[in-house]
Amino acid sequence: MSRIFTIFGTNQFGMTMSKQVEVKINQMPEGSLIFIDDFLDAFDYEVARKALQRLCSSEQIMRLGRGIYYKSKQSELLGTIKPSAEQIAEAIARRDKARIIPTGAYAQSRLGLTTQIPMNVVYLTDGSPRKIHIGKQKIKFKKTSPKNLAVDHLLTSLIIQALREFGEGNVEQEHLNQIGEIIKKSNESNKVREYIRYAPAWIQKHILIILNSIDYE
Repeated sequence: MSRIFTIFGTNQFGMTMSKQVEVKINQMPEGSLIFIDDFLDAFDYEVARKALQRLCSSEQIMRLGRGIYYKSKQSELLGTIKPSAEQIAEAIARRDKARIIPTGAYAQSRLGLTTQIPMNVVYLTDGSPRKIHIGKQKIKFKKTSPKNLAVDHLLTSLIIQALREFGEGNVEQEHLNQIGEIIKKSNESNKVREYIRYAPAWIQKHILIILNSIDYE
């Protein structure tokens, strides 16, 4: 679609630019994340922003943060289902063609090593650093080196980042036992063994002990 519509204001079917934005969103499935940037190849920023604002006012979509919207998904049992921080972060990564790795307390939570859900969700990325506020929660993307993104296996990445967050002298046997059970249930011990070589030596030592015990069971 060409920016010629910013001059004449309608398309060949007589729809205003604002209506075209609305039609495009109406065609999306429930649960879709919508970025204002998605419309800027065809529409002026103000046209897209005002169209999205109107859809928010009519409760057809909701605003999650600056430039980020959500087409609500409804459940008879739960009502409006909002997207998780994970869904939002992964959508941003796909849009930006960037890699991301959960880190810190969020990695621990993803593994189930803690029952606390952090209000600040942190990802390492090779994309642009940024902070996004979604209600009371904050999603942070921290720029990192390619070396820290070399682990192309989610479970291994989570294990490495979770143990880093505990720190070398603070890892308890209970944590290692939990990680062992997680690896066993995943049936991905070979992948963990393949990628754990990218971890710091002290983490490699802990995980190799776990992997060797799994192999001998």
